[in-house]
Amino acid sequence: MDARNTFQFTAFLRGLLLILSAAVYTAILCPPALAACLLDPSGRWPSFFQRTWVNWLLRSNGIRLRPRGLEQLDKGQPYILVSNHASILDIPGIISASPFPLRFVAKKSLGWFPLFGWFISLAGHILIDRNNAKSTLISLKKAGALLKKGISIVVFPEGTRTPDGQVKNFKEGAFLLALQSKAQIVPVSISGTYKMLPRTGWCFRPGIMELNIGEPVSTGGLSLREAYPLRKKVRDTIIKNLKT
Repeated sequence: MDARNTFQFTAFLRGLLLILSAAVYTAILCPPALAACLLDPSGRWPSFFQRTWVNWLLRSNGIRLRPRGLEQLDKGQPYILVSNHASILDIPGIISASPFPLRFVAKKSLGWFPLFGWFISLAGHILIDRNNAKSTLISLKKAGALLKKGISIVVFPEGTRTPDGQVKNFKEGAFLLALQSKAQIVPVSISGTYKMLPRTGWCFRPGIMELNIGEPVSTGGLSLREAYPLRKKVRDTIIKNLKT
């Protein structure tokens, strides 16, 4: 067996360990986390368990975070974080690095997963049926209510993980939400995760996740007609701030 095949086999074993550790941590933390969702409407304790889960996962699997630009954010203010989406690892990376509670916009099917799906539903993550316009509108209203409660929202406007590591076109939902709620948009550029765990396959290679937090973009005074230039500006910023 040559060195390349040995490396691939090792990466596959690491992928299995990643899945196993995620399952174990879910089994340990989900029961108290689900109880917290039911007993704590503020979302503070669900956020604690959410952050604990991702920190255990990242540290035990050799994933190191290197965030930059967090000093630009006000911990007492909610934002809409808009990020490129290179890997499933982007989600725990953003949760671990963020200095405030947040919830994600995700596909509705995730809510059906035992324990994990139950938690993201009860914790207030925004699950969208992309094939149902009415459902999407209701979900966006829910996101606006979370922003009013001081909880930030994370959106991957590409809609899914990139298949080749390149940033794809952005959908407009996050920007319409920002314009309606007058919330500031924070461009987040994530590098390193595509090489660690791409969309295809389960070969995992530990490494460094770079999170470059851009300067918040104000939406005050902008109309809904300016959604397209706002979307272009944020996408250009994310691409510019990616580590190459």
